[in-house]
Amino acid sequence: MGSSGIAPSLPTLNTFINCFCHLNRVDFGFSVLATILKLGYHTDSITLNTLVKGLCLQGNIAGAVKLVEDMEKKGYQPDAFTCGTILNAVCKIGKTDMAIGLLRKLEEGDYELKLAVYNTIIDSLCKDRLVEREATTLLNEMAQRKIVPSVRTFNILVDALCKEGMLIEAKKVFDMMIQ
Repeated sequence: MGSSGIAPSLPTLNTFINCFCHLNRVDFGFSVLATILKLGYHTDSITLNTLVKGLCLQGNIAGAVKLVEDMEKKGYQPDAFTCGTILNAVCKIGKTDMAIGLLRKLEEGDYELKLAVYNTIIDSLCKDRLVEREATTLLNEMAQRKIVPSVRTFNILVDALCKEGMLIEAKKVFDMMIQ
């Protein structure tokens, strides 16, 4: 494009970054980021979130966290998608306690946490067989924060409670869902 005198737009370059990240070539994604900066564009949340997600997909969570820290130093505020991406990656590698620590840090900050963040952690807690105390406690915290659980939230909990043989508790959660 550049050789024919056509400057690619930021959305086009973001698409390239996304493609490279899904091809497991985040290094090429960072090369496109360099092109974005060279062309004088200002990166946006889509650019940075795509790179964070690409790093997480590669299992480079430390790199993703460092990128977020670098973003913050340059004045970018991570959004709910950024936080959710990192939390999801941390949960997938079995570091639920780390995800809860990050959640607590986010709750102290000025972040609008979405239901999906809580669902991710509740699901991870249930997979870690920590449903009775930790997952249900998080459900109660959601209610205190005025975050309404979804059918997915309840399904995660009911499924985990049934797998643990806690049918009475599962019925209580199911009853909460239909109210």
